[in-house]
Amino acid sequence: MPERIVVSFRGTAALSQPDSTDAVTPWAGRRGAPRVAVPPSRHRSAPRDAGAAARGEETYLARALALKKRAEALGATLCAWSAQTFSFEFTPEDIEEAVLLAALAAEDAAVHPDARFAAGIAQGEMTYVGEAGRFTALSWGQPLLVAVMLARIALPGDVLLDPALPAVISGELMTLGLHRGIDGARRVRGLRLDAQQPLRRQVVESVARLCKPPLLGRDGELAELAVPPGSLAVVRAEAGAGGSRMLLELLRLLSPSRGLFVAPIGASREPLGALRRALARAAPRTEKARARAPVLPDRLRSALARLLAGEGVEPWTAAEVLAAWLAPSGARFGLLAVDDAAEVDAVSLDAIAIAMEMGTGLRAVVRLGRSDPLPAPLTAITPAAAVTLGPLPAASAQDLVRRLLDGCIDEAGARRWAARAPAFPLALRELLCEALESGVLRWIGRSVAPRRRSAGRGRPARTMTGAELAAPSAFRPIEGRLRLLAVGPRTILTALATLGGDASDAAIDGLCDGTGAPKVASLEPALLGAGWAFRPEPGWLKLSSRTLRDALLAAVPPGERAAWHLAAARVVEEHASVLGLADAAWHAAKAGDRRSAAELAARAARAAGDALLESSAAELLAFADEQETAREHRLDEAPDSTSSQPPTFRTPIEVVGDAPDPERVPPAEERPGPDAPRVASDSAARARRLSSAAPDAAAGGTLPAPRPDDHLAALADEAPAGFPDVTSLDAGRSLGDASGDPLAKTSESPVLSMNDIAVRLAELAKQALVQGDLRTLERLVGELRRTGEHADLVERMSGLVSLGRGAKDDALRRFRIAAEVEASPAQRARALLAYGVALAAAGRTEGALLEGLSALARAREADDRRGEQACARFLAQLAAATGHEDAARAWTQVARLAGAAAPS
Repeated sequence: MPERIVVSFRGTAALSQPDSTDAVTPWAGRRGAPRVAVPPSRHRSAPRDAGAAARGEETYLARALALKKRAEALGATLCAWSAQTFSFEFTPEDIEEAVLLAALAAEDAAVHPDARFAAGIAQGEMTYVGEAGRFTALSWGQPLLVAVMLARIALPGDVLLDPALPAVISGELMTLGLHRGIDGARRVRGLRLDAQQPLRRQVVESVARLCKPPLLGRDGELAELAVPPGSLAVVRAEAGAGGSRMLLELLRLLSPSRGLFVAPIGASREPLGALRRALARAAPRTEKARARAPVLPDRLRSALARLLAGEGVEPWTAAEVLAAWLAPSGARFGLLAVDDAAEVDAVSLDAIAIAMEMGTGLRAVVRLGRSDPLPAPLTAITPAAAVTLGPLPAASAQDLVRRLLDGCIDEAGARRWAARAPAFPLALRELLCEALESGVLRWIGRSVAPRRRSAGRGRPARTMTGAELAAPSAFRPIEGRLRLLAVGPRTILTALATLGGDASDAAIDGLCDGTGAPKVASLEPALLGAGWAFRPEPGWLKLSSRTLRDALLAAVPPGERAAWHLAAARVVEEHASVLGLADAAWHAAKAGDRRSAAELAARAARAAGDALLESSAAELLAFADEQETAREHRLDEAPDSTSSQPPTFRTPIEVVGDAPDPERVPPAEERPGPDAPRVASDSAARARRLSSAAPDAAAGGTLPAPRPDDHLAALADEAPAGFPDVTSLDAGRSLGDASGDPLAKTSESPVLSMNDIAVRLAELAKQALVQGDLRTLERLVGELRRTGEHADLVERMSGLVSLGRGAKDDALRRFRIAAEVEASPAQRARALLAYGVALAAAGRTEGALLEGLSALARAREADDRRGEQACARFLAQLAAATGHEDAARAWTQVARLAGAAAPS
């Protein structure tokens, strides 16, 4: 028995000769007068011409036959016919055709409302009875009984749906409420079909009619934002408060010579990524507007080409390109608008800050959250103006609702819906979108009204708390809309959000490959029409708001997030530039693929170094080192509380999955002699893996793994300032002599202060370090720790002890903690040098080189000649160990010159 959809119609038929039979007689009223039967009608106030009604009843058969032809054209089959009811059946796949047939009959404008057909629709199994023609196959079943009963209780012009209809349960059909009636001895109820908008897809299409109103309710804030040439203005607004729209309005109102809109791109890991994308989008826009393109010198033209290609340039050169691009024209000055500045990569902000200090009158407006601090590169610039965007006034919120709906809602409706959400532009718009897509609001012609009388009503919006004012959110209506969205479009939006909310069609399609989602091009009208995304440039798609991006990411089940990030890492690696591999490394780390994250970060660091982006190269190498180290942690080991992630990271790296259990290396004193070469070879193998991205390593061949004791001499100047030179001590004296306690030699007087004891302990620890006596050094460090003095020295010495014992992970953790502590340049130089020595001892030569260079820069900043000499000696040893003899000789000469200039 096949399953079918049955559509039954009931009409009003009249006898052509009522006096010719005694079977039908008028029913007498209570006073004996004949009573005229009036069919029920929803249009009680509409006068009805009796003659017209009679003529309509006489044409019942003609209208029924016309409806039969229409049903046959839609693929239906006549399955039953009686005196005043007839029914058609459709296949379950033809639900839209069945609903369209019933809606057209119910809304027939050529027929008086009281004479229109009433219809009922049900679905179920039907039994074939017999065939009476090409489009007639008599059948019977429960759906026919239900559909006929629904048609009998329906009013003329109404279509009632069986509540058990699958299309009703899935929400595919739109209804107007419940209708109850009695058919014979049975109580019957059905849902009234919205004949004007029967299908949900028709309702969703009404979202595309929403207008884009001008900026409302922000006149006061705009007046406060005076941005003189060469100054900085700050707009503080949470997501959804209209901050991005405010920046666009300022670009229009301030009439700059040329404007540039900078926003985060991808995972905000790519150095100069935000600036590169902004300039790439500005160039075609300039040509389209037929504006005169900026004239750049040859040097800057080649730099711009490298920047747009993703190869990177040094920040000063990027600032020169930016200043030339936004050069003043007459009395008009350039304007930079930076959206979500807290998420923009630090190198782009560095270039912006440098460009503003070049004296070209360049202005900038940055948008931050209410509690976000000004990014570090911009702190040297004092803001000339600052405004905070709060909720809209009630009148502006109501006006926004009316303008969004193109003036098709009345004052009472606008007031009602403006009170249903916080008075922030995004929240109001998403609330209206959800109401339209869910069918709560009907937009037909020039009228917007609730589908039910109770829609939009309820308790008025309460006073917002301070926390709600600080973090307005459109999450709830966005989540409601996402629940109604089909799987295909939602998958595309999730892929776009995973890529940062702004990505190319090719990258989105690549990430969706294998999920069964359609291509972006096939769903472009639906995504753009519903306001989910827009086209910032040809071939690119961008989410309409940052709140939407966060809602999409939050909706991904936790068990699926690693898979999304792993696929994103591969897609970004395929489509991004060489500096964009930093984004791929971030995704790989989020997926738990630490090895790939380290390799990708090392490749991006090499490209950053080639572009003279030293700070980015150092951060990426530190990130690679952190991923390599995290991969070796034990499962039961507590995660490291420190991180080398720069502040531009959107979210912290999460460990997804289980890390492999590393091989345990016994301490040096417990390790037998023959095993030492094996441990050294393991360290060398890790060093070769980490340095595989460096061109020098490829040229020099296999790198030997430096031993800890090869670099201990480089730490001879690690003691605090004022300590005596270790070379003045008796180098032949053994601190580990069993004839006496070395701690007993820490005093020359029976009365010593705690500081004197700490100084003497530090001297002895320094001597033990030079002699390589780890056992004595460990005892001295323990005593020095108990004094509470020289905490930074204690931390570094403890790291050296751990390094000598073979506990490399613990040693590197200690050195990294010490290197990240804020201190004077001289102290930072010592801490960074110690970290570099530890990295070299662990076989991580690239990280050791960068830390050594950073230590040298800090020593020169402090004018510390001895520190400079120690750093140069270490760099010379590192160059010699890696086979770079020329570099080793150069660094040796630097150390010699620094030693000659050092004070005696």
